[in-house]
Amino acid sequence: MMKKIYLISFAAVAWLSACTTGEHKLATGPWLGVIQLDSTGGKLDVPFNFELKNDSGTYSMTIRNADELINVDEVELVGDTLRARLPVFTSELVAYCGDSLKGFYYPKGVQAGTRYKFYALAGQIDRFPWYSEPPAFNITGRWWFIENPGSPDSTVMVAELKQDGSRVTGTILSTTGDYRYFEGKVSGNRFYFSKNDGAQTIIVKGEISDENTMVNGVISGSPKWVSPWRAAKDPQAKLPEADKLVRVKKGFDTFEFAGKDISGNMVKSSDEKFRGKVLAVLAGGSWCPNCLDEGRYYKQLYEKYRDQGFEVVSLCFEDKTFKESQPKIERFAKSIGAAYTFLYVAPRGLEQRDSVLYAIEGQMAYPTSMILDRKGKIRRVETGFSGPGTGEHFVTFAKETEELVKLLLEER
Repeated sequence: MMKKIYLISFAAVAWLSACTTGEHKLATGPWLGVIQLDSTGGKLDVPFNFELKNDSGTYSMTIRNADELINVDEVELVGDTLRARLPVFTSELVAYCGDSLKGFYYPKGVQAGTRYKFYALAGQIDRFPWYSEPPAFNITGRWWFIENPGSPDSTVMVAELKQDGSRVTGTILSTTGDYRYFEGKVSGNRFYFSKNDGAQTIIVKGEISDENTMVNGVISGSPKWVSPWRAAKDPQAKLPEADKLVRVKKGFDTFEFAGKDISGNMVKSSDEKFRGKVLAVLAGGSWCPNCLDEGRYYKQLYEKYRDQGFEVVSLCFEDKTFKESQPKIERFAKSIGAAYTFLYVAPRGLEQRDSVLYAIEGQMAYPTSMILDRKGKIRRVETGFSGPGTGEHFVTFAKETEELVKLLLEER
């Protein structure tokens, strides 16, 4: 009970006292930010670490999730108001400053309206300072992670965790990709895990009943997504391979596409640019964090092999119109830093996705990718993407993909 009181007090003090100072000098260095997904006094609070820098009056922010560092350059302090627009995605922070910060986090941007309370304290490095008991267990290893166990909505995933002292890092993998970088701790027999990367704001917590079992868990990314979970340790836990979840439909062996590039020009698969090339087709969108990781990987591959005849095209499923979608796609492309082609192809939605990706069937998710040979034949199709936060999974994918591209480039 005392821990809960401490947590509520911590939040209340930050929220009520953030702007009591008459001066608006924003402290630089480490900060602990907290996004409150609900108003239940800390039950769905999502802590994350960030650092503020001030270079001759120009502020910048670096968000940390385990090994991931997210540089936020769009930061401004006007009067007592700090505004930070996170890169790639549309999320924004607007807070009033003093010795601490208080304000709101807008997951889809200020204009979208949806917002959660946000507060932050300077000088705090520990992600979960409210919990300080020595860890009763070490949960390093691979776990079957079951969301909504025993229900029709049950989802089986794999959590890969690494514990050093009380600090825990890792990720959760699903058949559609991974949840990217998490960071947290073990306190006594309790487990806490969180992330905020601008696309997803997630809290995971649960009880460790023994070295091989976690129970009474909760995972949440919004007030509408609050799910129970349990986990069982298994060194052999493994999800189906991404290329086993989807397949090319019978009667199809090639794939054609069309869409508008960032400049508004119509681009087709039959264009000279793609003719006779080995082509990676990436179906996703600017709103998709796994698509970002996928794009960054293919950027490196493109730069390495484009002179040998390798091309990449990103098929973006976005808003209802090109006009609405264009700035988001442009921001997405700039963040990846890729010189390959980005196309607006359709609004988000299952019907639109199935229509554009007409040659594929199965458990499609975003991203879904295809690799075509020089004759335009589909040589590989897979769904989901396990990024660099998954360690060996990403290394294996990268090695196999590069080997396939090299093989196809050698074919004539």
